[in-house]
Amino acid sequence: MKIFKIMMLALVTMCGLNSCSDDCNHDFIEVDYSKDIVGTWTCLKADFAEALVFKADGTFASVGVANGEYWEYPDATWSLKGNKLALSSGDYKSNVRLEIIPGNSLALVDEKGNRNVFDYCENDLADEVVGMWVCNEGVAGMTIQSYQNDGKSIFTGFSLGANDYMTNMESTYNVVGDLMFQKTGDMHFVTRLTYVPNGTSLGDILYTTATILVNDAYVTSSYSFLRIKQHLDLAGKAYDYSATYLTNAKGEDKDIPFLDTSFNFAKMDGSIIDKFLKSILFSVEFPDANTIKYSYLLEGENIVMTAPIEVEGNKMTIKMSETIPVYQDVEIYTFQDQDNTQMHLYMPTASFEKFFANTSVAVMLGHGQLDINDADAIAEVYKSVADALESINLTIILK
Repeated sequence: MKIFKIMMLALVTMCGLNSCSDDCNHDFIEVDYSKDIVGTWTCLKADFAEALVFKADGTFASVGVANGEYWEYPDATWSLKGNKLALSSGDYKSNVRLEIIPGNSLALVDEKGNRNVFDYCENDLADEVVGMWVCNEGVAGMTIQSYQNDGKSIFTGFSLGANDYMTNMESTYNVVGDLMFQKTGDMHFVTRLTYVPNGTSLGDILYTTATILVNDAYVTSSYSFLRIKQHLDLAGKAYDYSATYLTNAKGEDKDIPFLDTSFNFAKMDGSIIDKFLKSILFSVEFPDANTIKYSYLLEGENIVMTAPIEVEGNKMTIKMSETIPVYQDVEIYTFQDQDNTQMHLYMPTASFEKFFANTSVAVMLGHGQLDINDADAIAEVYKSVADALESINLTIILK
């Protein structure tokens, strides 16, 4: 009888072990998710980003960045048994556990328990981002970003990664779903995009969120960009001053006369220029596509200055030297929104320096403080401004 009991116990144990294959694996769920997984899924974390595009034919594409390393698997394959997902691309093979809320989120858990959560992305934004965008929310004033059809991007603004102000910095980009993968030099970074057509009365809005490693710490930044035209429609347009964005103002700690006030570049901020431009009723008009006329109120008198302009894309060169040879030409980056109701005038340091000095010379000539034939005295005005100003980024918004 004792031997019989032992034999029965062994038999039950064997039956239990034989029936416990996938059924005893508590991670295994025998549900068909093969239709639910099809589509685009994106994940963005501080040190990891990936876009997955699963197709119904059993192929998928993966683009990602982890710890600064970029990868791209355009022709990979997948197979699914219950919630067990097998991924393969050449020598790369991976088996992960799938957790999914169809049409919402998807989590992949590897054998070590590492878990990445992906959001379902209904729309691919590759076509929507093409064009030129402007943002005035940056840590250093205006940011201008353009995306071309050929995968090239051009950036002007303050770069957190470089910790410096960049002008026309080129990079390459690739959009999958709502993630943009960019490469600048040897650095890869990823941005999550949210596109809102006609997001404001001024046009389309593009919201961006990126996490970048700065000084051994991850910094997350979010901005909103307004779509602007990549050409200028100037003839017959007139604009009044609205707002100023000024950053990175550095210079000598001394007062420099300007119109009926004075500026100190070491102490200058946007509010000072904003109050000043509002007080003089600054406005800009374009009688035709090749002429600019700006006016302001000085000591009760309306001052009007007219000059020819030369336009190349969004760069407008005010040819002041053609009105009076002692003046210097000024390059201003100019942008209009979709219906021309708003204009952005952006002046980096060199542009602002010439604009400021030109205006100073004009006022001094008007008050008899300079002789137009005294080249040395006029040159000294330009030199004094250049010596006093170390850097500045000024954006003037007109409506």
